[in-house]
Amino acid sequence: MNNDFQISDDFILPLFDEIFVVKERDFSIDYNPLGSGLQKLLFIVDTPEHEFLPENDMQFLQTIVDKGLRKSMKDVWVINVQKFPDPSLARIWEFFQPAQVIVWGCQSWMNTQQLNIELHKQVYVSGSELLQANTLSSYVTDAQSKAKLWLALQRMFFN
Repeated sequence: MNNDFQISDDFILPLFDEIFVVKERDFSIDYNPLGSGLQKLLFIVDTPEHEFLPENDMQFLQTIVDKGLRKSMKDVWVINVQKFPDPSLARIWEFFQPAQVIVWGCQSWMNTQQLNIELHKQVYVSGSELLQANTLSSYVTDAQSKAKLWLALQRMFFN
């Protein structure tokens, strides 16, 4: 990309003494999120043995996105903090600039980022709405937690 922007009109030139810099996001192979993030919705997972999620968890997440949130997987990004090159909160926010974030069971990562958020509660972190959830697999067998998750998702997306 050519970063040289020049103004040739001497009358207009003084108006642009402090030209702002447009940051471009680098969607190189190093970051490789799942999904396109059309709705700027970011899912953060922590699964060291998988690229993103185990097959059962991925199917459950697909159901939540499709039926629960009435979105498609193109509307979201999924990243695995175990596979992300620099999984710091600041770097993830800088790269994705998410509007909404759901953190699925990343308690140790949350602790390293000094985020102490109650389960199924929404907070704003650096301008993004964030919801702390349990691991996806835990909701399959625990109906009470699943109901709490559903209420939290309704508050986040439909209120």
